[in-house]
Amino acid sequence: MTQERDAEAGLVQSIASGKMSEKSGLVFRSNAAASARGEGDSWNEDPPTNAKLATAVVDLNDDDDDAKEDDNDPITLPESTHTLLFTEPINSTPFIWSFLIAVVSTLCLVLALLDNPWGEFKDAIPANVNRAVKIAQYCSVFIALLMEEEIPTALYLLRRIPKQYFNSKFPELNYNKFVCSMLLRILSGYLFLLNVLLILVQASNVLDIFYDVLALQFLQQLDDIAFSLARMSVLSRRMKDATTCKYFWIEFNKSKLGQGKKLSIFLKGVYFFNLFGLLAGLVVVTVRQKAGHYTCKEITAKMPDRLWEDAVVKWPDGGYEEMVLNYPYFNGVYRQADGVRHDRRPVYVEQNKFDGSSFDTETPDPSLEVKLGAKFMYCESLKAWVFTHEYISKSSDLDDSDCPWLLRSEETEVYDIEDVEGPWQIWAGVISDTTVAITCNECNTKADCNLNGECNDGTCKCNNRDGVSFLGPHCEVRLRDQCRTIVGESYNETYTVIEEDWAGSQGLLQVYNRPRYLYTGGVPGLNASDLVILTYSGNRWFGGYFEGGQIIFTEEWKDFYSFYMRNYHAFFDRAYDIGTVFVSDVTTGDTPVNVDFNWVGPEEGEQFGPFGVLYPWANQTGRGYFRCSDPVKSNTTANAGRHLMNGGGFFEKYPHLLGHKMKKP
Repeated sequence: MTQERDAEAGLVQSIASGKMSEKSGLVFRSNAAASARGEGDSWNEDPPTNAKLATAVVDLNDDDDDAKEDDNDPITLPESTHTLLFTEPINSTPFIWSFLIAVVSTLCLVLALLDNPWGEFKDAIPANVNRAVKIAQYCSVFIALLMEEEIPTALYLLRRIPKQYFNSKFPELNYNKFVCSMLLRILSGYLFLLNVLLILVQASNVLDIFYDVLALQFLQQLDDIAFSLARMSVLSRRMKDATTCKYFWIEFNKSKLGQGKKLSIFLKGVYFFNLFGLLAGLVVVTVRQKAGHYTCKEITAKMPDRLWEDAVVKWPDGGYEEMVLNYPYFNGVYRQADGVRHDRRPVYVEQNKFDGSSFDTETPDPSLEVKLGAKFMYCESLKAWVFTHEYISKSSDLDDSDCPWLLRSEETEVYDIEDVEGPWQIWAGVISDTTVAITCNECNTKADCNLNGECNDGTCKCNNRDGVSFLGPHCEVRLRDQCRTIVGESYNETYTVIEEDWAGSQGLLQVYNRPRYLYTGGVPGLNASDLVILTYSGNRWFGGYFEGGQIIFTEEWKDFYSFYMRNYHAFFDRAYDIGTVFVSDVTTGDTPVNVDFNWVGPEEGEQFGPFGVLYPWANQTGRGYFRCSDPVKSNTTANAGRHLMNGGGFFEKYPHLLGHKMKKP
């Protein structure tokens, strides 16, 4: 009975104090447990009852000292093929097997690391994620650290087994190989943690996080799996002998050889360093996601070629007005508003059509209006991205939506407007499907600038080369030097691009990424003081005539002129209504060349289209009207098309077009 009680007490102490990691194989044993194992015949009698064991364990667990790790507990070497790298000779089968397993495990972790888009890593991180994913990300940090035992195991063994102590136990083994094996564990551990961090910051789905982390854990555990298979004689007889040799049973008690308090504190602090490192990396990404760092800062929107004839405009003074809304009027650059979020997504605000910067907020003349840009933003109530303008409504009193929209995407939860897929819906009196083209204006390579410019800090800087100037956010618009002056077919009348010192690096007055053209002569009967100007307005060229309009180039009108040109907006400046006498067909061309033009007729009424009656300048569709000034490029003659206009005056055929006095809009 005494022998039985002693054995029972030894087992209880073994259960209470023994701690074995199933992953690392690191085993702590008490002296009593080791004695009990050595005297195997003491267990030949009846084993202790479960009730006695349970009672003993509960009593021992109540002891505060047993709840803490005791450095006095003996330890043995980890049951892993990494251990065979220093317990077996280099030319032995177990060492080769262990080396190959370590190579495969490390190689797979490295390949997983290299599989990340390092060159475009910013683009791989989602713009933002929902709350469930965010919670899973932070929980996975703690899960990963609990799963990762290679680093703490290696550091603990290095702390507990200094060189002198190792040599005293294993004089026939090489301590340097032991250190290399521990360093391999540390390398494997940090490859695992780094992969986990990269997985977490790129994740947008909860299950993907857990699946990927488990896959990484499997790669890291190949050495433990192989060790278990070797003990079952699955790999080879020599491997089984190597995994059951004496080295895995020799115990290391606490030793002060080579130990220092500072070193001990450092090694224990590494675990918390890993924790804070993972959390810091994840927090940085979270903060940047919230600030919109991973979304495009500036986009170009191309609206559908659709008209809404009775758009309701609510002016700030409370008045209402119905206007023709040509959606391409709102083509152009939209920039992310700093610090402004709507339903956890960025808000993109329309910029001016001159150089893509913000509209001016002050006017030099009370008659001029400060323009308010339209917006793209996300509406949680609709679960869609929408295009909206504060002044434009579907109805003067019937639109009770908490998110008024003119265009809306399909239902989606994406945080980046570039990720919106499928058709949009447009309001043009009724709802119908359409498409909206949205392009990020940021660049990574010269190819993003169409090879027509340099990509500097994410922005295309367009070049001027071989007699060609390039315009637009992606240098996509080509302006040949020969086309800086264009010639009309009727009278060889000329129009020339407008250049001003204050107009930026290109020196051109631009609108919707196209140059403005000014009439410079050639039409009989047109006074030199009159102004004829060609302006692109999203999808058409508008020809405006203003009697006496050359006055705007005088010093007296300089501030008015520069403000108007910088802040021009085809919708709010009524491109069609004010002064327009001729208009092109719909075009995306770079210049007014190669597109048909039409006179705007005087007829009005419901039977006519939103642009009224349009009389073609040519009796051949596709003939166009203007050509570039380069005589080599043109096959037309000076008199070609002269039949289009009878008489000696520009407006003799269409006298109703006269009388557009230049006045402040």
